[in-house]
Amino acid sequence: MERPVPVIVLAAAFFIGGTMPVAAAECKEALYDCAIGHVERQEIAAAVRILEPLVQREPRNLKALNLLGIALTAAGRIDAADAQFREALKIDGTFYPALKNLAINAFNRNRITQAQRDFEAVVKLAPADEVAHLHLGEIRFIRKDCRAALPHYEKSGRRATQTPVWTLHYATCLVAGGRVGDAMTLLDAIPGSEGAVRFDAGVMLATAGAHAEAARLFETARQTLPYARRYEAGYNQVLSLVNAGDHQAAARTAEELFAAGITKGELYNLASRAYLKLGRIKDAYDVLRTATRIEPEVEEHYVDLAMLCLDMDNHDLGLEIVDVGLHYRPSSFMLYLQRGVLLAMKAQLSQAEKEFEKARSLAPDRPAPYAALAMIWMQTGQAEKAVERLREEARTRTKDHVIPYTFAVALVRSGIDPSGPAGLEAVEALRASIRVNAAFAPAHSQLGRLLLRRDDVDGAIRELEKAIELDPGATAALYNLGQAYNRKGDRQRASELLARVSKLNAQERGDDPDGELKRTVVRIVRDGAPAPAP
Repeated sequence: MERPVPVIVLAAAFFIGGTMPVAAAECKEALYDCAIGHVERQEIAAAVRILEPLVQREPRNLKALNLLGIALTAAGRIDAADAQFREALKIDGTFYPALKNLAINAFNRNRITQAQRDFEAVVKLAPADEVAHLHLGEIRFIRKDCRAALPHYEKSGRRATQTPVWTLHYATCLVAGGRVGDAMTLLDAIPGSEGAVRFDAGVMLATAGAHAEAARLFETARQTLPYARRYEAGYNQVLSLVNAGDHQAAARTAEELFAAGITKGELYNLASRAYLKLGRIKDAYDVLRTATRIEPEVEEHYVDLAMLCLDMDNHDLGLEIVDVGLHYRPSSFMLYLQRGVLLAMKAQLSQAEKEFEKARSLAPDRPAPYAALAMIWMQTGQAEKAVERLREEARTRTKDHVIPYTFAVALVRSGIDPSGPAGLEAVEALRASIRVNAAFAPAHSQLGRLLLRRDDVDGAIRELEKAIELDPGATAALYNLGQAYNRKGDRQRASELLARVSKLNAQERGDDPDGELKRTVVRIVRDGAPAPAP
C-alpha cells in the first residue's frame, strides 16, 4: 500500500510551544504570541513578517526559530524552514520540538531514513511523544515491518485515528498480528464518507482471510464510492461472503447487483458458486450460461460450467460446452483437460489420453495433466509407464504436491512389494507431497493405506485420521482406518467406521482404488482452476 502524503495541520502536526495567542492589540508588546495567532489562523505571510525580524534580534530564541520554521514550512519553503530548525538545534541539541518538526519535513519529503533517525532521537528525549510514535509506526509500515510498527501505533494515542489512511495502516498491522477484533474496532470508526479507504480495508481483510469482516466494509463502501467503483465493492462483497461461507447473503447481494443492471460475466460466475452451495443447481447453470454469453472468450466460465455438468453426470452436455469454449480459446490447456476428464468419465480412455497429452503440451509446467495421464495409464494396465514418466518429474518438482502423490499411487499400482525399497520410495514421495501441502487429504489417505500394508499400524492410523479430518467423506480412508483399528484390536472403533462407510453411496463404498483415483484427479483438476480474487 502506498504511503499517502498527509495534509499538514499546523496546530496538530507541528510542535509550537509557548503561551496561547493574545489579542491583536497587544502584538507590539508580545510579538511571539502574535505570530502564534497568525500561524494558527494560517495567516502565514503575516507570521513570517513578524518572526524574521524577531529571530534577527534574538538569534538564540529557540521558540521563535521553531515557529519561523513552522511558518516557512506552511509557505512551502521547506529548505528555509529546515535551516531554522537546525539553527535551534545548534543552540540546544535537546530542543526536541525543532528536531520533531525537522523529522516531519523529512518524512513528508519521503526522506525516510533521515526521518526515522530524527524521530528515534525525539522519543529518546520525549518517550511519550505521540506524533513521533505515529510517524515511526508509519515508517515501519512503509518498510513492511508491522511487528515493529505496532508498538509505535499503540503509543500514538488517538493520533493514528485522526487520518483514515493512518487508521487503515494501524489496523493492517493489528490484523497481521492476529488481532482482527481490535482492527475492526478501529476500522468501524472510519467515517462512512471515506468509501475508498473502507474499500482498501476490505481488500486488506479479505487478503488476510477475514472474509466476513471484509464483506461488512465492502457493503458500506458501496454506499459512498463514486458510481463507477460501486461495482468493484459489490463484487468483492459477494466474493467475501462466498469465502466466508455465507452463501445465502452472497446470492442475495449478487441478485441486488443484477437488478441494478450489472452485466459482468465474472459476477455471474461468482454467483454460480453461491447457488451451488445452496443446492440451486439450475440457477447455477443459468448464470454460468449467461456468463459465457456476456464474455465468450473467458475460459473460466466454460471450465466452471463443464465442471458443473460433470457434477450432474451430464457428460455429453459438458463436452458440448467445452467445444464451444475451445472455439474461442483454442490454446486453453484447462479446456483440453476438462474435455479429457469428461471423456474418461464416459470410459473413452484412448480419446481422453489424447486430450490430456494436448493439455500437457500446452502447459508442461502444470501438474494436473500429468496426474490425468497417469490415471489413464493406471486404468489401462500401464502403471509402469506412469512410474517411468513421473519419477523424474517427482524428483525435480520439489514445490508441487500433485506429482509426488501421483507417482506414489502409480508405484503402488505397479505391483511393488510394500515392505521393500519401492514401498519405501512410495512412502517418501507421499511424505514429500504432504510437506508441500499438508491439507491434501488424498496423500494422507494413500500414505495411511501404504503404512498399513507395511505393518506400521500406528502410523497408518495417524495418517488416516488426518485424511478423515480433512475430508470426512473420504470413503477409502474410512474403510482403511476401520481395518487398521480392527488389526489394533479396537473392534468398537472399527465397527463405527465401517458403519459410516456403509451409509455412503454404494459406488463409493469400501476400498475402491479406481474410484478414489478418479475422484482425486477430478479434485486436482478443480483445484487447478483459477479462483476469483479481490
